[in-house]
Amino acid sequence: MSHNLLHTARICLLLWLAWTVASCTDTADLPAEGRTATLELRIPQLEASATRATIAGSELENAIYTLRVIILSQSVGVESINKRFTDEDLKDGNAVITIDQVPVGLVQLYVIANEASIGKDYTELSALQKDVEQDTKKLLIMDSGRTYFPKRGSVFEKESQGDNPLGLPMGWMNKSLVINEGTNTVQVDLERQVAKLNIEMFNTLDEPITVQTITFGKFFSDRFYFFREQNLDVPEDAGYAGKEFDKIGPSDNGIEIEANSTETMVCYIYPSFAWKSINDISPYTIGFTTSSNNKYNPMKFVNDYGALNSIARNTQLNIHATLSKNANISISFEVVDWVGETVDVPTFN
Repeated sequence: MSHNLLHTARICLLLWLAWTVASCTDTADLPAEGRTATLELRIPQLEASATRATIAGSELENAIYTLRVIILSQSVGVESINKRFTDEDLKDGNAVITIDQVPVGLVQLYVIANEASIGKDYTELSALQKDVEQDTKKLLIMDSGRTYFPKRGSVFEKESQGDNPLGLPMGWMNKSLVINEGTNTVQVDLERQVAKLNIEMFNTLDEPITVQTITFGKFFSDRFYFFREQNLDVPEDAGYAGKEFDKIGPSDNGIEIEANSTETMVCYIYPSFAWKSINDISPYTIGFTTSSNNKYNPMKFVNDYGALNSIARNTQLNIHATLSKNANISISFEVVDWVGETVDVPTFN
């Protein structure tokens, strides 16, 4: 009799231990089986205008007019989540976006800001899937006519003040995010998918000059991967072209530079890797013409370490051009983080 009681007690103990282990197991290790959770996305660019924070770039460079969140579950038969938030949805200044009914388990999370700035509308998930390169499984953005970028800073500012501002393309992803039951909080550090050229023109003459054209070498790309997975991450088959800007300045009639003074032109471009062999001439060049018919022939971007060979997204390239008499020019450059400044974060009104 006592033997049977002891045997029964051992069985009960083993069952209790098994239940305890199962209870303590992370829910992400179990099949989703229709279970859902809440996902909170914390996005610094959405902070209230009442707060002042040090952010990289100006208000317009950080403005979010649309924000798309795509969640793809790794569980079979679970529907994808594809939500689009407009500036009206975001104007309360709350830095947190809450998404309910997110499937528990392993998911892929993609966040895209200002998709219209590159001519995209991913309301239908099939449109995004068509842009995924089959070999690399990366989201490939094609802009064969360079319709959206490069874009001058003054054009970007005018566009941002219109009825249909586009902003700059930004993105962030996590391809292996584990969603547990309850509330999951994720920090989303949006990265701009373009680079910023800051062209500083110093007039060394004793009289004003007006720069009429700025000519760039063949380093403007016609495609890029939207989500960076490597340091540069530029498509191998990207095509590159040069460009001459002949309508520059606030009124498109030139940039006037006073004697011994500096003026700046900003340009936003796709990331590029246009110079791959030292046997070729670097395409990273810039040249100028002025209203007095002075022509400053294109010169390479160089610094103490040599010539520039690539431009990464979300960086700022400062190009220093010194314009002297007899059409002499000297060029130097530095690559820096997108300049930070303390500003009022936009309210999206």
